[in-house]
Amino acid sequence: MSDTSKKTAFDPAAAAKPAAAPKPKPDPKAAGKPKPGPKDKPEKQLRPLHTYAGTVGAFGANPDGVYDRFALETAGAPARTVKFPPHFGEALRALAQPGQEVAVLGYLHPTPKGEEHLHLARLDAAGTSARPAAPGAPAAVTLTGTIGELLHTPKGDLHGLRLAGHETELRLPPHLGQQLAGRLVPGAAITASGPQRAPRPGEVAAHPAPMQVELLTLGPDNFLLH
Repeated sequence: MSDTSKKTAFDPAAAAKPAAAPKPKPDPKAAGKPKPGPKDKPEKQLRPLHTYAGTVGAFGANPDGVYDRFALETAGAPARTVKFPPHFGEALRALAQPGQEVAVLGYLHPTPKGEEHLHLARLDAAGTSARPAAPGAPAAVTLTGTIGELLHTPKGDLHGLRLAGHETELRLPPHLGQQLAGRLVPGAAITASGPQRAPRPGEVAAHPAPMQVELLTLGPDNFLLH
């Protein structure tokens, strides 16, 4: 009997080729949504601050047993929870004890539980002010005066200023400086607070070290810049 089936010749080159990998299926959710690049990140916004007056109530602690909050009691209104960094607890308790009248400069921030906490930027009590600073940061200083000179980057962005009659450069984050450009004009009265590097032993400073502005007062408005 004759063999009617067709035989295919063996091709060694074809056998050595790996099988083609299947093409990945397109993700319909990702279609038309390019990955955000560095320029697409939203710029940080200025954080306006407001003053809340009241009486210091009970202090509260975090899960490690370290004080990081207190109740601010106001007549005729529910008490507010004031949050502060744990490393600021010693300075805060030295300035204000339960029953003492204080003024808290800060901002309200919602919690995952739907509550609203007041985050402290500065505490005023008995004619004294104190504000938290990062651990190990240079001591904060406060300067008050009128703007004498504006400082810009090579691209023209506002990044600092000097007060009239002062050599100290007050540095601002460029993206935040631009948001305040309309109000930071020569002659405007401001109060700025932030860390300033002190000369180390043996150093001779040619001019005052720059100050990194963290808290800025413009007229009746206060802003947190970090």
